[in-house]
This record gives sequence, structure tokens and C-alpha cells, in this order.
Amino acid sequence: MTLILVMDNDFAIGKNGGLLYSLPLDMKHFRATTKNSAVIMGRKTYESFPKRPLPERENIVLSRNSSEIEGAKVFNDAKEMLSYVKTLDKKVFVIGGGEIYRLLLPYCDEALITRVYDSFGGDVFFYDIENDEKWELVESSPVFETNGKNIRFLRFMRKNS
Repeated sequence: MTLILVMDNDFAIGKNGGLLYSLPLDMKHFRATTKNSAVIMGRKTYESFPKRPLPERENIVLSRNSSEIEGAKVFNDAKEMLSYVKTLDKKVFVIGGGEIYRLLLPYCDEALITRVYDSFGGDVFFYDIENDEKWELVESSPVFETNGKNIRFLRFMRKNS
């Protein structure tokens, strides 16, 4: 599985149940990268999308509280969900939120991170994967400007995966 997220200088990934920034270039990258794949998220992340389900993707929701969500395949148990995604013949992305990232990170062998060179004061955080010896930076884009923010697309691979 592949983790995909946006992270600022303080490792913040969200605030008040939403994204930190409006980054058109990152949204375009996210759509293109996850198209025709499966995306795993928590219920709150699913509910935060203005358009649900995410089109041209299989929407998978991991939730303790919900058993049915229109447009999504719902799992209440992570092991069941992991067994299910192993049967899929498509790429699988973990798209948030914070609890889902923490829970599924050990099962991911790739991380696609949009690094925002700014601090926003978020209330949900990831961690400093760039300095984690278990992960290796294998690709880095040039710095791009979008909506007044400098960003870079980073691709990490888990070592020995």
C-alpha cells in the first residue's frame, strides 16, 4: 500500500477536520495519482469531501462507528480490511486521516508526501519520515509554487521492502 498526504514544516497534516491548505497543484497530483485505484480512509475524512464518493476510485472506509456509507465499502476491523485489499488488482492508497495513517503505516511500503514549506498551526500531525532510517527518499520534484505556497513532491520507499 501507498500512503499519500500533505505535510507542512511542523509535520502538520490537518486542522479542524480538514486540510491545512488549498493547493490546486497538489489536488491535481492527488487526482492523477489515485485515479483508477482504491483509496482507504477514515469516516471523518470521507465525510470531509465535498463530492462523495471520490470518483474513479474504489472508496474504502475504516470506521468503528459506521457499518454502511453510501458509495463506500466499509470495514469495522482493520484485519478484515487488509485481507480485502490484498485481493484487489489495483494500487491501494491510504489517504487519511491521522489515526488511519498511524494504523496503516506499518503496512505501507511507499509514501508520497507533498511537502509544504510553511507552518500553518495544524492540530493533526504525521511524523518526520524524512529522518526515519526505515525510509529512503527515492524521488524529489523541483519546488513548485501553488496558491502562494512552495511545495515539493517527495516519494519515499520503505527500506528492505
